[in-house]
Amino acid sequence: MFDFSVSEIGLIGVVALVAIGPERLPKVARAAGILLGRFRRYASSVKSEIDEEIRKSELKDLQQRMNETASEAQRWASASVNETNALLNSPVTPAEIMTVPTASSVLMSAASEDPVMRNNESLRAPLVAGIGGDPFSVSRPPPKRSKAISSPQTSLSLDEPSTPEAS
Repeated sequence: MFDFSVSEIGLIGVVALVAIGPERLPKVARAAGILLGRFRRYASSVKSEIDEEIRKSELKDLQQRMNETASEAQRWASASVNETNALLNSPVTPAEIMTVPTASSVLMSAASEDPVMRNNESLRAPLVAGIGGDPFSVSRPPPKRSKAISSPQTSLSLDEPSTPEAS
């Protein structure tokens, strides 16, 4: 608060001792301490009231911004709902009806765009076989099964020593 060094405080004490006298100096110092304490408490309470008012004004500003944001979001949501309702309740004209492509038409268009597939009819044949729209309807031969490997039967017993069989 005030910048007093030790030498300045000592000089003030000596002047007070000479001016007031040694008998009244303790009473005056006590009264000055009490007044200084009251002043500090008053300054502290004023500071806390100012901080509280600043906090209240910030909260009011925040609340106002939140209310504006909420009303804007509500307007946007209601406009979106109204637009969706208008689209859902509008009649569909024949020009707006879309056809959904089947899997075979997608494969055929992809094959016609690919230069390798366009020039080679043998590669396009499996694609044409699945015209039904089901990609799994292409008939394929069953997988070849491998034969079981036969191994010589050897039995081990504890009574007889094991020896390789000669054939």
